[in-house]
Amino acid sequence: MSNQIKTCIFNFEITSYCNADCPSCFRTLNRDHFSLKHLSVDDFEFLILNNIKFLKNNRYDKLFAKFCGEVGDPLLHPNIDQLISIAETVFDRVEIYTNGGVRNSKWIKNILSKHKKTRFIFGIDGLTDEINQIYRVNVKTNLALKNMIESSKHGYTRWDYTIFNHNFHELPKVLNLVKKYNIDLLCRFNGREFNKLDNANIAKCEKTLKENKISYYICK
Repeated sequence: MSNQIKTCIFNFEITSYCNADCPSCFRTLNRDHFSLKHLSVDDFEFLILNNIKFLKNNRYDKLFAKFCGEVGDPLLHPNIDQLISIAETVFDRVEIYTNGGVRNSKWIKNILSKHKKTRFIFGIDGLTDEINQIYRVNVKTNLALKNMIESSKHGYTRWDYTIFNHNFHELPKVLNLVKKYNIDLLCRFNGREFNKLDNANIAKCEKTLKENKISYYICK
């Protein structure tokens, strides 16, 4: 009999507002036909609390809630604190995906001090505005890095670093930063046409990542 823990992740897009204009994002490419709205607290509470039996059906050992930033950044939701509180009544973990360029380190500290099941995953693709904003257009890079470092002081924090042809050279500095602050690093090779990593640079990055035992995958 397997002792492997079975985990189920429920993804919630809680807002379509975003501070970034990433060139290959669905939201950016469909700007003229995109509806801006936040998920209401009442609707989220109704969804969660009226489906507890379905969620806790004993098929899984752990239930995770994921507030993803696929079409909007969760930190822009005005009532995200309330949404986290509701989610933590049912889920074993709440994961919040963000580009990090909104709110501030004090807010990050308060959230993590209050919500013990919550953790942050930061999507930052450069160490300066010059590099990060090639893709993460309009994101305040220094603020994003400060928020990520603050998060690392209060528990598990992950950095999702997308590798493009314009930022692969920063990988050694990225590795030094995550070691310094005990941040988990997950790298993803950009598989879209925007500044797609060429084969020679893929080989260089794979060598570095394998030597440092860092997980990576291709993002399409």
